[in-house]
Amino acid sequence: MSAPGRRLAIDYGRKRIGLARCDGLGLTTQPLPMLQSTTLEADLKALARVVAEEEIVGIVIGIPLQLDGNEGRAAQEVKLFAAVLRERLHLDVDEVDERLSTKAAHALLKDAGQKHAQRKGRIDSTAARLILQSWLERRKHAPPA
Repeated sequence: MSAPGRRLAIDYGRKRIGLARCDGLGLTTQPLPMLQSTTLEADLKALARVVAEEEIVGIVIGIPLQLDGNEGRAAQEVKLFAAVLRERLHLDVDEVDERLSTKAAHALLKDAGQKHAQRKGRIDSTAARLILQSWLERRKHAPPA
């Protein structure tokens, strides 16, 4: 299977947008500074800047499905945001199930000894990193196309 190239993972929220990226080979992931969400246009411009600076070739966005696997309002909102990203940034945007990624990110940072105040600023990008790691793992184990 070919290397995925640098991917940007997004944990989208109305207040904060968590970001992470992988290296060009898809071997390592790194959280990036989260974006404070303001307006759609400002968010898109900020993401376009990150895409250019990090030489991103595709995006992975977490879809917050309900525990039963159905799409609620939040999932529909993120899917609309993903559609706008595809149109504006002209990149592939893969949508992945992100159920419990924020909870897992909280646990990971807590286990690392970070206090609640420290975790608050890193939780969204850590969730994005977990989303990207999950996407990379699934890709690694997928049968060749």
